Formats: sequence, C-alpha cells, structure tokens
Amino acid sequence: MNNNAAFYIGKIQVALATLKDYPTIQNMARFYVYDRTPFMGWECPEDGLFECIDFKHYFKNSNEKAFLIRVDGEIAGFVLLDKMQLLETVDWNMGEFFILAKFQGKNVATIVAKQIFNDHPGKWSVAVMPENVRAVKFWKKAIHMVCETYNEVFNPVDQLRTLENPDPHSMIVFTFNA
Repeated sequence: MNNNAAFYIGKIQVALATLKDYPTIQNMARFYVYDRTPFMGWECPEDGLFECIDFKHYFKNSNEKAFLIRVDGEIAGFVLLDKMQLLETVDWNMGEFFILAKFQGKNVATIVAKQIFNDHPGKWSVAVMPENVRAVKFWKKAIHMVCETYNEVFNPVDQLRTLENPDPHSMIVFTFNA
C-alpha cells in the first residue's frame, strides 16, 4: 500500500490520517471510551464528556500510523497502529480500532481489519479485554481470515504493566503472522 494513498473496498475508504485529521480522531475517541464503559466500569463524568488519552503520538512517531475510515464519504471510525511489545517483538500492534455504532455489525470492521493486516504484513499482536465478548469473537474471525493459526494468551494485569503501559487491564493477546 502506498502510505499516502487511500484504498477502497466497495463504499469503504481507509486513508492514512495526517495531523490535520488528529482532532477528528481525538473527538471520536470520546465515543470509543463510551463504548468501552461496560467493560471498564467507568462512570460518566459530571460534564457528560468522556475523555481519552491523547492519540497525537500516532501522528508524530514514524513507527506508528493512524487511519481514518469512511463509508460513503461519511466518517466511520479509525485504526491506530504501533509496535508495542505486549508479549514479544512484533512488526505491528493494533493500538486502537474503532468503528462508530452506525456502522457496527455491517461487515465494515471485518473488511477494514483484513485490509490493514494485508497491507502491513509481518508479526502482529492484538489485545482485547476478555469481558468484551463481541470484540474477542470479532478478532478471532478477522485474524483467521489472514492466517490459519494464531496464539491466544490471557495476560493478567501484572504481566502487562510496563513503563509504556503503567495502568493496564487484563487482556487476551492474539499474536499471528499476516
């Protein structure tokens, strides 16, 4: 994939995001956090606005990438890739993956994940909260589309705590070659 190009699959566009897209992705992160509240136990803030960690590093670090997803020209989500080592050295880690509710359950996420994996070959890791049963099922299906075998390891909080990730949560970590 040309890093400056977008790819289209039907009506779905996944384009490499630029710093100009950072505010849009950061704004969508509020919805991403909201979607995770059932699994994280977070309460709604008094001002009604969920906060998310700052994703700007995905736009500034040459080892990280941000993508903006559109469906029929409408913003539909984002993908953030990094090289964080959760269990072992990887070429890519799925830092964050988010599809807006309007587009969930319509195969958008599956198509986007498959294309991202195909366009970024190598050793991958994807971490999922075990409580998020829908996400675990989704990632098993998406990963299986690009490889026949993968490793699945449950890592409790203590095993995931690092300087890069000082406040982790227990995760299921998938590793595979795409």
